[in-house]
Amino acid sequence: DPLTIYGQRPQPEETPEFLSAKFAELEDELSKIPAEKKVGWISATEKCPALVAESHRLMFLRCEVFNVKEAAARICKYWDKRIELFGKVLAFKPLHVGGAEGALHENSENTKEDADRVRFTWKGLYLGFMRPTMTHDTGGRAIVFADPSAFKGYNHTSDERYGVARSTWYVLHNILEGNDTVQKLGVVVIAYPHHAKISYVDRKLMKMNMESITGCIPVRMGSFHICHPPWFFGNIIFPLIKVIMPDRMKKRIRVHSGSQEKVLDSLEKFGLERSVLPSDIGGDVILDTDGWLQECKKKGL
Repeated sequence: DPLTIYGQRPQPEETPEFLSAKFAELEDELSKIPAEKKVGWISATEKCPALVAESHRLMFLRCEVFNVKEAAARICKYWDKRIELFGKVLAFKPLHVGGAEGALHENSENTKEDADRVRFTWKGLYLGFMRPTMTHDTGGRAIVFADPSAFKGYNHTSDERYGVARSTWYVLHNILEGNDTVQKLGVVVIAYPHHAKISYVDRKLMKMNMESITGCIPVRMGSFHICHPPWFFGNIIFPLIKVIMPDRMKKRIRVHSGSQEKVLDSLEKFGLERSVLPSDIGGDVILDTDGWLQECKKKGL
């Protein structure tokens, strides 16, 4: 069954009574967390109340399948991490590239520090390491394509690392916000490290991205499908992934090797048909990072 293929818990029916009760329970759970463990969350409720309205809280409830304790813990970690990555001004703006209010809008009023944050995030986005395909598997999960060979021109500086980490936040928020289906069902990542080199590996960035994806951003991770791994993957990358990835996620890694046809056949068993996969791995979807970003800018997303 495409819905249960990765052993994810099914979502309950969201009746108005159920949601109302869960929002109240979440509020109660958040109130029990000591102030020093929710500094970011308190700041967000004061500085950007519109951003933390019910639609925001609902993403965390859905991510944790309405386990309010887990959802409250994730919200607090999320806001601390968001402020760490985006700083004390941009963190409280919508994570959009378009519109004058967007955190990633190139705003002339930004301080030099914030202007640099925006610039390096755009650099990270144009690098194209992680991109939405705008397609879904047969279970309804959004597909995200990750290509580590994008790090060819990457210099391993702290600014670039944080820029890529922020770009990952942007990509996932772009997929999640306003999309009930993806909030409920989650995403699958198709990773294609075939052309990557050992020198591209940035352990600190891998750790940052993994922490954000598995513990902060309200995204349900269906699976990581690793296609055509290079020779060094087994003895260098995989052990690293195992150290930084939570146990429940380790069980959801699938590795696909062999000819292009063999890999495509293997992915199809997981509800990932050629028509929804990027052309980079033999699918029909042509990814246009620049076009997608310009479209997001135009629409104020």
